[in-house]
Amino acid sequence: MIGSHSADLFYKGGVIVANTSRRYIDKNGKMFIPMNLEGGSWNEHFVTTPKLVCIAIIVFSAVLSGFYLADKEASISSYIIIYGIWAVVSSFILRFIVFEEKYYYRMYKQLKKYEITTPSVFWDIASVKDTMDGAILTYSDAKVAVLIKLERDTITGKHPDFKETHYDAISDFYKEIVNKRYSFVQLNIMERAGNDPRIDNLDKLLYSSDNANIRKLMELEIGHIKNITHHTLYESEYVLIYTSDTSKMDSIIDDAIDIVYKVLDGAFIGYKILRARDIIEIMKEEYGVRYFNYTEATLNMFKNKGIHIKNPFEITKIVYTDGDVQNVTPEVLSKINSITSDFENYALNFRNKSLKEALNSNRNQNNKVDGVDFDNLSEGFMSNKTTVKSDSESTKDKDGAIKNSEDNLEDQFIDF
Repeated sequence: MIGSHSADLFYKGGVIVANTSRRYIDKNGKMFIPMNLEGGSWNEHFVTTPKLVCIAIIVFSAVLSGFYLADKEASISSYIIIYGIWAVVSSFILRFIVFEEKYYYRMYKQLKKYEITTPSVFWDIASVKDTMDGAILTYSDAKVAVLIKLERDTITGKHPDFKETHYDAISDFYKEIVNKRYSFVQLNIMERAGNDPRIDNLDKLLYSSDNANIRKLMELEIGHIKNITHHTLYESEYVLIYTSDTSKMDSIIDDAIDIVYKVLDGAFIGYKILRARDIIEIMKEEYGVRYFNYTEATLNMFKNKGIHIKNPFEITKIVYTDGDVQNVTPEVLSKINSITSDFENYALNFRNKSLKEALNSNRNQNNKVDGVDFDNLSEGFMSNKTTVKSDSESTKDKDGAIKNSEDNLEDQFIDF
């Protein structure tokens, strides 16, 4: 097949060949792909080739030992000694190779340890460096990565060769990743359809006609579509591009942009290199939590790796300007965490209400998160003093106060 487009074409005998001509497909539309001895899903089965080899060695050694003892006309005691040694050695092989005792015992201990836990267990990112173009992730094993979200295009109204063009663009995309010596993980995540950027573009149709009746009809149709999307899930494409070469930390974003432009020739209209805030939102969405502290998750990751880091301070009590003192219980701390987690969304809506009233208010209004009414949270928050206890001063039993002002409000939230 001679391609008429430019995506992923190369010359073969003077003829431009597209991806469908490079693949061998049978009459049933199936393509032959060579695989290893295990097949395509070997790691999904408990019994693998190395385990089968170990079992065969155990059985063969038992038979061979029997023939050897019979040939030597050995005594009963010799049989007992030889097969006793065989049983001990075979038990170790079965336990540690066939049944993978160490692996499953380690998994059992982890399950017991994290029986009740948070999504931080799955967090393996040691550092997040936010830039104007996106976040650069550094994992615990020193891999450097960026996470890219691809925005899908519609296939309605495309020319008949668009399918070929799309597959060629994907082929070019994978080829560019390999040429630049990167690895990748492709993620297909189900998200609410209301987050699809194409939904917002439907509003442009309302102004495409001068007929008031048609505009009214389009308004009803688009409203119906938006109502459906709030109860529907759709599949989002994410690509994690990473490398073990730490020297590429300064160039990985530029390389990722060059790579992702290849796939935009297909059924994708845009991309976004996620920042730290977007990655945290994915964690919250995937694990169904309303608050996720990635700083705490990073500290826990270092602890799990054997690197113990003490918390710089902990909030023990709050001293208000009217002289009242409130001990910080886990419930109050959870409310403070909610404030810090949703600061960017709610800071503009703070109104006349003190921190004391906000932390002790009941959760009985619409716009509340964990008992905090963000619509009425006020400037009174800025006039309070918060007492913290540092690890270095814990033996002195001395309270310190942090005085809030309008200029350092955001910094105060981050310090919490």
